[in-house]
Amino acid sequence: MIVQRCLENRNRKKLMLRIIFLLIVFAFLVDFTVTLNAQVQQLREVLGTFDQDYKRGNMTRLTTDFKKALKKYGDGKESQKSTVLQSFLKKMEDNGELRAMEKLETEWNDYVMALGKHYDSNESNLRMAIFESNELMTEATNRKYEQGLISYTNGLNHLADLTDEEFKMMNGLRFPNETHLRTRRQTRHTVGQKYTYDPNEKLPVSVDWRKKGMVTPVKNQGVCGSCYAFAAIGALEAYNKKKTGKLVDLSIQNAVDCTWTLGNYGCRGGYMNPIFYYATKFGLAMESKYPYVGTEQKCKWQEKIAYATDKGYAAIQRGDELGLMHAVAKHGPVVVGINGSKRPFRFYKSGVYSNRDCGDLNHAVLLVGYGKHKTYGEYWIIKNSWGTDWGRKGYAYMARNKGNMCHIATLASIPI
Repeated sequence: MIVQRCLENRNRKKLMLRIIFLLIVFAFLVDFTVTLNAQVQQLREVLGTFDQDYKRGNMTRLTTDFKKALKKYGDGKESQKSTVLQSFLKKMEDNGELRAMEKLETEWNDYVMALGKHYDSNESNLRMAIFESNELMTEATNRKYEQGLISYTNGLNHLADLTDEEFKMMNGLRFPNETHLRTRRQTRHTVGQKYTYDPNEKLPVSVDWRKKGMVTPVKNQGVCGSCYAFAAIGALEAYNKKKTGKLVDLSIQNAVDCTWTLGNYGCRGGYMNPIFYYATKFGLAMESKYPYVGTEQKCKWQEKIAYATDKGYAAIQRGDELGLMHAVAKHGPVVVGINGSKRPFRFYKSGVYSNRDCGDLNHAVLLVGYGKHKTYGEYWIIKNSWGTDWGRKGYAYMARNKGNMCHIATLASIPI
């Protein structure tokens, strides 16, 4: 009986010890959970602060708040440390995210200051995100160039903070709709002809009309789809130089404002050949008499300011790069259509541009020569209308005799 009671007491004590142990474990878990929840809440609060700073576009404040949080929760006294926050903040620091944010803010501020751009905080945040995306793309392109995978480089320019819709407006090659097709056919029949040449004629190895004083300075169309007018006027300026011996800037605005009835759409795009037809019928003013403003206006042409004329135009056979080469060598700068909407072209900096993913025709440029690079092969020299901050001071080299690169020989013509 005594033994039985001793066993019962011992079992009772064991049970009590187990209960006490379980209570201690439970209390520890409760305390740990409360502590962990508190740390998670602290993390949420810190991240909320970061998020507010970023939404306001205040990168300086974001950097400051990050450093404060790191000091308080990562490097402070033991009693202040939060293992969750410490791990998170240290990871951000080790990954270089803080340095990347500081670098981006510095580059963005330098960019807008250099170009004299001004944005409020909300728009600045949006523009900076666009800028960052384009910066990452150009860096990726240049890595490919360094690896010998491509033949051109990219660089950020004044177009780096534009939205896709804004940039799309600068690709203004547009064909007449059904309403103007009849006018287009009449124009082609009246002043247009097919370009003919001797395919066996020996041509110069290289040509650059800039060196012969046949090309006016690079201009900037702005956010107006007038590339077609810049290209056509550039060809007419060279044509006029050959005819008169004088290189004169002709009025691009005259072409933008006054060719609506011929199938063009002002700043909403157009086509080059109607401008050649217009010059035949009316004559174009000089730039000084009818300056470019980059917006649509009522036509202000007057007979007394008409200066330059032509006799029509000749169209090179579609896809004929030899014919295009002949036209450049024997006649002068040629207007061509290309695809100009891809980001590698938008941020072209140097080298010979080549891109098999070009897309459809949507941009017009002036072809001013051709040549051969010792490493990257044959190229065309194009004059763009996006200002001297683009490319090689407004010009680019594009691959020649590589399957009609970016459709450069698909839509080409010259004034005659």
